[in-house]
Amino acid sequence: MSDRNARGDDQSPRPNPPEGPPLFAGANHICIVTNDLDGAVRRWWDRYRVGPWRVFTYGDANMEATVDGAPLEFRMRAALAQLGPSFRIEIIQPMDERGPYADSLRRNGDADHLHHVRLDVPEFARTKDELAALDLPVRLDATFRDASGNGDPVRAMYFDTTGELGFLLEIGDAPPGFSVPHPDYVYPPAD
Repeated sequence: MSDRNARGDDQSPRPNPPEGPPLFAGANHICIVTNDLDGAVRRWWDRYRVGPWRVFTYGDANMEATVDGAPLEFRMRAALAQLGPSFRIEIIQPMDERGPYADSLRRNGDADHLHHVRLDVPEFARTKDELAALDLPVRLDATFRDASGNGDPVRAMYFDTTGELGFLLEIGDAPPGFSVPHPDYVYPPAD
């Protein structure tokens, strides 16, 4: 059997494989972008029994973002559903025409689609530096304040891996004790 067939592709092996510990420790969530978050949440629960969903609103009051290297204010709604002990599904709806989610919907004909995958990282700074060394553009660098607004924010970064992986790759850094704000609503409603 040839090397090509043994590997299942025609790529040559890397002359210098990466060294050091793995960059990623697990999968955190996948994100779907939609024009209709409320409809998507109902569809995921009513048809596929994925949920419950916690829905949040983000904007300049609780989020600061840099998009493609420039500060940008935009609004969005996000819904999260836990799927297993350590994995979630996230759905995001842009609330204006600015920002990465509105752009992504335009590029995808306004259809719901996979936007990014977030992988957990054992060391945020090391992973960020190693991804930056690969010359991957940073599409989003955002911070989200916690429920109290007094603690350290969560940081999220999207690296553009679409050419190699087919989606944006998100990494995040949450400080110990970070508390998620109270959701706008939960679906399905508790009895």
